[in-house]
This record gives sequence, C-alpha cells and structure tokens, in this order.
Amino acid sequence: MTIMDREAHEKLLSDLLNPELEQSAKTEILTQLRDNYTGFTTEYETVNQKVEKLTQDNSDLVISNSKLFRQTGVLGDNPKPKEEKQKEFSETIKLSDIEKSI
Repeated sequence: MTIMDREAHEKLLSDLLNPELEQSAKTEILTQLRDNYTGFTTEYETVNQKVEKLTQDNSDLVISNSKLFRQTGVLGDNPKPKEEKQKEFSETIKLSDIEKSI
C-alpha cells in the first residue's frame, strides 16, 4: 500500500468538515485515513527496525576492526618501507672518448 502524501491527507480532512457530506462518503474518507495511518505506522516500524539493525551491525564492525588492527599491530608499529638503494654513477667521461667512439 502506498502512503498518501500530505496534501491528499489534508484534502480528505477538509472534506470531512463539509456539513453537506453524506454519511457513506464520511465513512469512506475515514476508512482511507485509517488505512493510510496503518500503512504509515507499519512502514515506520519497519524503517526503525532496519535502522536499529544497521546501527548494531556498524557497532559490531567497528569493534571487529579495532580488534583486528590491534592483533596485527598496525596501530603502534608501522613498519618502515625498505629504502631503495640509490644508484650513483660517478664515472667521468672525457670529450675525447666520445669523439673516438663516433
């Protein structure tokens, strides 16, 4: 069941205030309002249950991650990456050696 939007709900309430409205029409409007309220409360309860479950799951994941990081020792002892040896070329080349190779 789809939930009625606010404007439609307000229109039904204002229609109920019409003194010329027949009893059968009033009963139909009240039934629509009751059905809408029932659908709304059902959806509200469902959403609240999902929020509670997701909040609990999130809390459990935070605790699990914290335990995992403590077990692996990542928080306190960050291993330093191995430094790459920087290669140096200190060979001197003379211009005459370059000319000979050409």
